[in-house]
Amino acid sequence: MAPALGTLEAGKCEELLKRQEVGRIAFALQDRVGIVPVHYVYDEGWIYGRTEPEGKLVSILRNRRVAFEVDEIRGMFTWQSVVVHGSFYLIEPDAGGKEKAAHDKAVQLLRRILPTTLGKADPVPFRDQLFRIAVSEITGRFATLGGTRIGPSGTRSSDDGASPEADVLLRGEVVAAVSKAFPLTASKIRIDAFDGIIALTGLAETPAERIAIEREILRIESVRAVVQQLETEFPTEQHPTPAEMARNAVRELEGSPGVAPGDVKVVVEHDWLRVEGTAATQEQRADVIRRLRTVKGARGIIDRMHVERVSA
Repeated sequence: MAPALGTLEAGKCEELLKRQEVGRIAFALQDRVGIVPVHYVYDEGWIYGRTEPEGKLVSILRNRRVAFEVDEIRGMFTWQSVVVHGSFYLIEPDAGGKEKAAHDKAVQLLRRILPTTLGKADPVPFRDQLFRIAVSEITGRFATLGGTRIGPSGTRSSDDGASPEADVLLRGEVVAAVSKAFPLTASKIRIDAFDGIIALTGLAETPAERIAIEREILRIESVRAVVQQLETEFPTEQHPTPAEMARNAVRELEGSPGVAPGDVKVVVEHDWLRVEGTAATQEQRADVIRRLRTVKGARGIIDRMHVERVSA
């Protein structure tokens, strides 16, 4: 029989999320996608899970936006798959109020699938950092047998200029060169190759080493271009992401006297901070600009604020 492919209704997607216990979180950082398997519980628009403190998932906090996938597979053409998009949050156990309630609820839910969660008999006690994902979008697909056989469409996507074998060889050449010149750093660098282009992510020891690594790679004749996204380990401070800049800008606005929530807003655009809204006075406007100039990583301020009254 031929397979039938289709879209899962929202209710069916939620049923699948409730049935399963293991899913995968996908996140992007430094233009590189990571995927981490976790066990979880879905409840009323939230996904609850646990991880190690300071583990891989902590880097998600630089962005928060994640995708979460769950599959239920019985055969090649009998399966269901759900993809969730949402925002990732750590749950702080020592905080009060809503955070304490969220922590207690997470433990209660996770004990449905592992009764010893965070107890004396917990098989993974080191995974004591709880998290939750606020679900903003759910989509699903399914395959089942019994459909009508459909022939090829006759149209195909093209990948002009691609040379997979050459890219594999090029990556090997670059990895060998970096490992030879910088043996202590090589394990901290991720190297990808596509279309003769080398993409670098990860950590270099110092800014000088970062530049030296780039020069070493450019010496390789078959390298056509380098995407340089290495960060430096010393100092350990990383370049803020746009999401981090937005959060820091909001904190600065909250500290500006007389600026009510909603009066002034910030748009982060290509590392520039664009300020929109209304200030009560010129002095208040100047204070907002002064505070936003302290946001690390911002290239500058684009001031589009209006002033309600001009000071005498």
